[in-house]
Amino acid sequence: MDVKRGESPSMGEKIFRMVTPPAKREARRSLKSTSLGMAAKYRLSTNSSVSSNASSTSTVPAKPAPNKVNRVRKSEIDLQLQREMEQIRMEEEERKRGEELMLKEKQKIKIEDFEDYDLDDDSDLSDTESLGEEISQRMYMEACKDLHITPIKALYKALRTDRLAVVGVILKKNESKACAIGLVRNSIVETLILESNELGGYGAKCIADAITRNEYLTEIRIVENNIGTEGARVICDALRKNNYVRRLDLKGNGFYEEDAKYFKDMLDENHALRELYLSHNKFQELGGEIFADGLANNDFLRVLDLSWNHLRMRGAMAIGSALQVNRHLEKLDISWNGFHIRGALTISRALEINTTLLELNLSCNRLSDGCIQILVNGLKKNSNLKVLRIAQNQIYPPGAFKILESIENTPSIALELLDLGDTPVMDTFEKLYKKLQEIRNPFKVIYGMVWATDRQSLASADQEPEEEDLLNEDPLLVLFEYARLQNFRLVDMFKQLDTDNSGSLDRQEFSRGLAQVNIPMNRRSLNRLIDMMDVDGDGEIDFSELMAAQQKHKQLLKSYMKSERPLEDTEIGRIDRLLRKVMYKRFLMRKF
Repeated sequence: MDVKRGESPSMGEKIFRMVTPPAKREARRSLKSTSLGMAAKYRLSTNSSVSSNASSTSTVPAKPAPNKVNRVRKSEIDLQLQREMEQIRMEEEERKRGEELMLKEKQKIKIEDFEDYDLDDDSDLSDTESLGEEISQRMYMEACKDLHITPIKALYKALRTDRLAVVGVILKKNESKACAIGLVRNSIVETLILESNELGGYGAKCIADAITRNEYLTEIRIVENNIGTEGARVICDALRKNNYVRRLDLKGNGFYEEDAKYFKDMLDENHALRELYLSHNKFQELGGEIFADGLANNDFLRVLDLSWNHLRMRGAMAIGSALQVNRHLEKLDISWNGFHIRGALTISRALEINTTLLELNLSCNRLSDGCIQILVNGLKKNSNLKVLRIAQNQIYPPGAFKILESIENTPSIALELLDLGDTPVMDTFEKLYKKLQEIRNPFKVIYGMVWATDRQSLASADQEPEEEDLLNEDPLLVLFEYARLQNFRLVDMFKQLDTDNSGSLDRQEFSRGLAQVNIPMNRRSLNRLIDMMDVDGDGEIDFSELMAAQQKHKQLLKSYMKSERPLEDTEIGRIDRLLRKVMYKRFLMRKF
């Protein structure tokens, strides 16, 4: 089918060229020039000349040829041709597979106009031996060069370990993209930690793309990166079908109420995640309600941290209601929110029903003694909870003692650790605690200073020189410094004494409250203090007046802190020293 130069191809030749690959046409041409092809031509030409001579002179016998040619059979020629064509076909398929693989790699990497280049550059990473270099490291280096950025040496080395941590290093758009590219084909890194890198939404999108393609990551920590709504969406979308990641930590990323819907959808579909940490965000009321729907339906999560999320009112109640339905969560941290009495009610009901929760953290949730008693009522019907943390709440020594009494009187309570933080207790509490330690093993209580039951107030005791000096100080400063040293908030005391919710306390009510906390003031100093706080002169201390006095104390303390003079030499420093001396004389004070 070959056409000589200068001749126009026939129709058959055109069709042959259209349907026959170039490699096959070249093989046919090369075959014709081989010894087998020449032998076949010679055999055919010889046969044709002999037959023509035989037809013209049939009576003359044919003489044998002087030189006998070794004839090649047609079957051998066809077999050789078939082998060569098969070899060409295999090489063509191998080439196509290589092209398809390269195309897939480029699609995974997602770098525009990507070009290969020599890895041996002038950087301090170029001396790595190519044989010992992981493919993820090569991809990271190629991405850095293509994106015109300097490789991060620590990141490059960590790609060959099971833990990749980048802390405090700013990762802009291209740095985030290069990091994600290095993770796409990595099969060694199991824990990814990105903290304080200013990733933002775009950086989160790059990491989410790597999570989608990587099947080896089991722990992801993207902390304090302000990835916001876009980051919540892409990360949750990446984990909706992910069956590998077990621990996800997204603390402090600027999530708000509406962003909770992405986590709800993820919890509805994800069956692999076991630990989820979302503290220091702002889900608030609406976000708490949305998230609670996902928590109620999830049967796989074991640890959940929603601390510092402004959960209150409806949001707090929704979390408590979800806990009544969920039967798989083992550890829940909802500290530093605003559960108060409504949240305490739903949590108490959950404790009556839930049989899987082992640890509950309700620290700093505006829980009063009444709220604590509600929780204890639910705890009495629970025989599984091992750890209860209720530090930094409005708990006074009598309330703390009642908790311990309930534990003593209810053997079914399985608590092994009760954390009251710095809550002060009476010496009777300490005696009961030692008794319970002998009965229960293990059993531990964390608490603050111990007050002696027979302590005397300053007003009824003989005064020492330090106490005389203290009475001459500014009563406002004495009040707030004493509250700071004794670790109680005047706001909490005010709300507890304001039983009629009038928003104000008369002189007698306010004096009674100060006597309960045993403030070192005699009657004259108390009257002077109330006169200073009663700005409008109506004989009552309003809540707004208490807040104004507290603000005045804060401003004075701030001015002392900014001055060049040491705080110990200021008025507040002097009051602090006098108070400590009085407190050590009037109380039995120990710190645990």
